[in-house]
Amino acid sequence: MSDSVLYEVREEVAYITLNRPDKLNAMDDDLLAGVAQALAQASADTQAKVVVMRGAGRVFCAGGDVHDMPKQRTEADYRATRLPIEQNIAQQVRCLGKPLIAQVHGAAMGGGCVLAALCDVRVATPDCKFGLPEVRFGTVASLGGIFLLTRIIGLGRAFELLYLGDSFNGTRALEMGLVNRLVPPEDLANAVHAMALKMAGHFGREMALTRKAIWDGLDSDFLAAAQQETLGAMQAHLSGDVIQGFAQAQQMLAAKKVKP
Repeated sequence: MSDSVLYEVREEVAYITLNRPDKLNAMDDDLLAGVAQALAQASADTQAKVVVMRGAGRVFCAGGDVHDMPKQRTEADYRATRLPIEQNIAQQVRCLGKPLIAQVHGAAMGGGCVLAALCDVRVATPDCKFGLPEVRFGTVASLGGIFLLTRIIGLGRAFELLYLGDSFNGTRALEMGLVNRLVPPEDLANAVHAMALKMAGHFGREMALTRKAIWDGLDSDFLAAAQQETLGAMQAHLSGDVIQGFAQAQQMLAAKKVKP
């Protein structure tokens, strides 16, 4: 596993930590591959009964790496690299026989919001920033996020978030059902660990059967939808719009850095 993702087990709770704090845990191929590997490790780890996904540093995950994504890919390259990585994550989430909790702080934007949505339960801070701004930057959400968002928050709200690309805080995320609980920043880690320990105290096989029953109800098209979303992102990349969109994103980041 790469240094971009860390894995540890503490009191029967496996922690998957996105570990690019200097890049706000922005997602590149290496980080995404690490997430898939960590999920597979957690699935096989007999010492872990519950899995928590979290981010190192100031945020959970800022989304796609704006310095990495504008690299123009051919369709063949996209199908050979990003598609199998994202499909592997979707497959690992689908087949994980343990509860999966997202511990969300700072920001969960774009792909970071999708990673949180892939988890069974999301615990966040009130001031955490959420959003799906892909449409503003010439790309589309992927990883099965569109499929799951329509089921988590409803079709109308999903359309609104995906079409407008606006950001919103944890309080609004709780109101729309995107997160399950809000916790003050200073209490977040302890609250999530306590929740995970409570789950770990239950019968593991029955939790796995419960999770399977829920996913079986969703699964008629999840993996196919996840693949289609990634292929949609590929088409956006091939169109060249993403080059312009992420150039704008880089300019926005540069402007923020020079502000007093």
